[in-house]
Amino acid sequence: MSQEGARLSIVILTEDSGEDGRATVEALVGRMLDLVVPGYGRHRVDFLPSEPREEEAMRGNVWKTDGRNPREHERRIRLLRYIARKLLLPDTFVVFHVDGDRPWAERNASENIAKFERRVLTQLPHVVERAHANVSRARLRSKDALEPPAPALPLEHLLLVCPFRSIEAWLYQNVRRASEICRREHGGRHVGDIEAWDGMREKLDELPAPDQSLCLKKSYNLELASHGFPAQLAYDVRKSFAESVDRMGRCGALRDALERTRGWG
Repeated sequence: MSQEGARLSIVILTEDSGEDGRATVEALVGRMLDLVVPGYGRHRVDFLPSEPREEEAMRGNVWKTDGRNPREHERRIRLLRYIARKLLLPDTFVVFHVDGDRPWAERNASENIAKFERRVLTQLPHVVERAHANVSRARLRSKDALEPPAPALPLEHLLLVCPFRSIEAWLYQNVRRASEICRREHGGRHVGDIEAWDGMREKLDELPAPDQSLCLKKSYNLELASHGFPAQLAYDVRKSFAESVDRMGRCGALRDALERTRGWG
């Protein structure tokens, strides 16, 4: 593919089952990528919707089940197969969003991080190997030939996005927009609290339940992500937002793909 036609695809998988959950994560990821490669060509990035049957495995914590429930196990394996299929496509990356469910100071005790490592990253290669073995056996029954080995899975293309404690800790970094929403929708009930965060942004990652501390709750997440989100200020806090951005930045294939989108109309 010529550089002029360079594109990349990003699949968004999120545990957020809210109506605007996926769109909110997509908006944030778009801003995060601009910190990885400033000035990348966003119009050349295809943010792909995940398939409904795979989305149901992300929600309700099915993705981290232990396999004791046959129906949930089937849904989790289906999700892993879907991720593997996408990772094997050229210039395709999968964003996997789960919340840390702990304040940042307790991040090492996050169950979700541990289970992502154990039930997703560790299991994906086995899923590919089993699927390849099944296909190989079927082919060998019809012809006497050696099958190539299972394709290597580029696990670095699977990008964990993990806010601590929850995604509101990132979204409420948009102090200016949050203040406007509070005045517009709630008579300015928490404007003082919101604007105080402008000078102590690092505290947002430490709140036990950010969405319960304000009148905004979760109702305006997409607006906060889409209008004036201060990505650099959120990054400069050097907590969970920066960790997720840096995780993206360590993926050389992603950086290269983003670079190829720059400077083309």
